[in-house]
Amino acid sequence: MISRITLLALTAAIFAAAPVAAQDSVVITHTLPQLEKLWRARIETFLARGMIPLVDLESSLKRKDAERYLNQALEVMDDLGLALIAFDGFQAPGSDKNKGKGYRWGYDIHKVVNAHPDRFVLATNGGTNKNWLEGKGNFTDQVVEQVRSGTYPIMGEFDFRHYMSNSQCKKGRTDRDSEIPLDGEDGQRLFQLSEETGVPFVIHLEAEDGPLDALERMLGRHPRAQAIVAHFGQIRHPARQRRFGPALVRRLLATYPNLYYDLATGQPNRRYACNNDVFDTVIWRTSAGRQSDTLGPEYKAILTDFSRRFVVGTDYGGGRATLPSFLRQKVGNIRLILRDLPDRARHDIGYRNAWRLLTGKPWQ
Repeated sequence: MISRITLLALTAAIFAAAPVAAQDSVVITHTLPQLEKLWRARIETFLARGMIPLVDLESSLKRKDAERYLNQALEVMDDLGLALIAFDGFQAPGSDKNKGKGYRWGYDIHKVVNAHPDRFVLATNGGTNKNWLEGKGNFTDQVVEQVRSGTYPIMGEFDFRHYMSNSQCKKGRTDRDSEIPLDGEDGQRLFQLSEETGVPFVIHLEAEDGPLDALERMLGRHPRAQAIVAHFGQIRHPARQRRFGPALVRRLLATYPNLYYDLATGQPNRRYACNNDVFDTVIWRTSAGRQSDTLGPEYKAILTDFSRRFVVGTDYGGGRATLPSFLRQKVGNIRLILRDLPDRARHDIGYRNAWRLLTGKPWQ
């Protein structure tokens, strides 16, 4: 077994040796069956300690953050019971010769996975770049080609209806206030790709009326596609999102077995920087203008009754705190959500559902 010191040195060497220009393709050094054995062994180490392991299916990692923080995050993952993280990748940096000539597929996450195959899961580059948001270039073509190669257990997060983040609101940015039709051409291609390959994908879709209708249409048209909707219970503009609530969620989960939600969502009493009048996460018990650290009874019941349809996410990405401190905060919030659920539900949400999505097989 490779020691942690060796792994740390290997990670540093890999990134130090990587070119600054657009990247050549990187081959994953383990087959998917080999990776599954490593993932299982790591998950089982936490179970042996009496800790429910967590598998994060919704995070992104930029090259600079990997260089700065990844080594420090390894021990934090062990402390937190965070068994695996699936990281989306980003576009490769360009040179003077190739800038503006279409999307440049990034391979930094391949290097991370090769350095730490038992901890990190390869996801595609995420749909948060200008090529995706502005419908230009050939990003979607590359997603299709890459996923059909059989290398990726999961596709990264794709923005469809996306409000500005808290940090973007504070900075006055509007570049991710996006509205891409889920049932448009690119959405159709993602659903078809998932249906064809069995590879799940994560979408960011604010729960407005139009996007919700499109979600139902697409889930119905592509029953074998595995769609994970990010940030369960995040409602930042209630006046635009009146339909979302326990009754709707129950109907959707009962009707569409190919629908999943991730729990990369806000802690109690978090307010949205662009609309500070509201708490931006509705799953918490609220009374007298405050939220407690206890789930609202209707949402606790949903997570219990539909425990096979939720997965863990921490939503790490650019512009956030250091990776180790961010993971501590977000995993703490996940543990808070899981705390009052039945044991079966905690195991389902912690790792079993992610295992089924990543491997196509139930945890046994």
